[in-house]
Amino acid sequence: MVQGKDVGDALVEPALAPIRKAAGRLRDGALADGIAAFSKAELSAGLQTGIQQAAARVGFPRSDVEKLLPWDSLNPTLEKLDAAQLKAANAYREQAASVGGLLTGFSRGTAVDVYRESGALALRNVAQRFVRDKELYAPLEALAAEIAAWEALIAQCGDILEISPLVTRSLKRRQMVRIAIASIFMVVLAVVGFVLWSQQQVKDARARVESAIADKDPCKVESISSADAAHASPDQVTRRNGRQEACASVRATAARHEACATLATNFAAGKLTPEDEKQARTAASLLARAVKLELTVDDLLQTPQGMPCQDAPAGKQFFDIFVKAAAGSSAAWSTATKVSEEIRKGLKNKDLEQTTAWRDELTRRSEPIAAKAILSGKPADLATAKANCEFQASFGFELGKKCSGLLSFMAARKL
Repeated sequence: MVQGKDVGDALVEPALAPIRKAAGRLRDGALADGIAAFSKAELSAGLQTGIQQAAARVGFPRSDVEKLLPWDSLNPTLEKLDAAQLKAANAYREQAASVGGLLTGFSRGTAVDVYRESGALALRNVAQRFVRDKELYAPLEALAAEIAAWEALIAQCGDILEISPLVTRSLKRRQMVRIAIASIFMVVLAVVGFVLWSQQQVKDARARVESAIADKDPCKVESISSADAAHASPDQVTRRNGRQEACASVRATAARHEACATLATNFAAGKLTPEDEKQARTAASLLARAVKLELTVDDLLQTPQGMPCQDAPAGKQFFDIFVKAAAGSSAAWSTATKVSEEIRKGLKNKDLEQTTAWRDELTRRSEPIAAKAILSGKPADLATAKANCEFQASFGFELGKKCSGLLSFMAARKL
């Protein structure tokens, strides 16, 4: 955490670095270099470095730091120090050029302590060596005074920064940054959590979709919710559509079978509804004639394949009911000479023993036709009579005298 002293030190230490460097040169005995190091350029550069480091410490532009500094004191002090440094440097060069000049002014017992932090003190200690050389001593003392003033101003700048609002602003900004980072972290965490949750939702949804698609009942796909369907993979969507089509086919087949069962029941009961006729399709008129026992000669040639609903379980019931209707349709038997083998076989069913219309019609018509043919002798009448008598005989019925005589006569004549 940034403290006020940290900001002040960040400025003071670089700003005083040139003075400490100069004091070090004095310590090493390089008096000319030491005095030269107190130049305006060096001190100004040190101050600028300190301003930059202080600004970096609080995280604000250097202009914010510069606004707080007492430039109305710094600039004049730096100008005065520059003038004093120039005089001291010139005085030292003049004395150094004089033979023995530096030695004549040496004051015995003067302690030269250039290890002290204060550059002014270090320079004063050097100046004490030349206290008897007024031409050198006075410029050095003057320079030391200006350096002391500069050091005091730099210390004041440090104090100003220590108690400046920059520290508070920096702390607040850092706190805001931390809050912002924490907020961003929470948002990122929430987004990541949502993404993971969403991925799990999609995974779970697809698992449920897959279970419904894989079920042996194709109509199980109807249990898939719209939310789950929205998460289905492209492959699952394709297979789901296929299962929906299969379900529709199963439903249609089931409805067809149910309708056929109803049609068979109503056909057996002799009552056909408009829906039954629609379900019977092309066989509707045939069933209608059968219900009314009004089948025609051509209807007696029907086979099971001509019945409706042959693709349904109830389909096998229709022909048995139709045969019963055929047995009761007297008008058809009055002229019929042919019948399908399936109807012929069906008429042998013991359940039709009570239905005598077809038997009565066969036996009733054959004898009169045979008698008429015998009397007329016409080939056409004989052929018709023969066909009727043979048709009656094909069912195993006993023939009358006229039919028996006619058939014997025609057999003998090979007619």
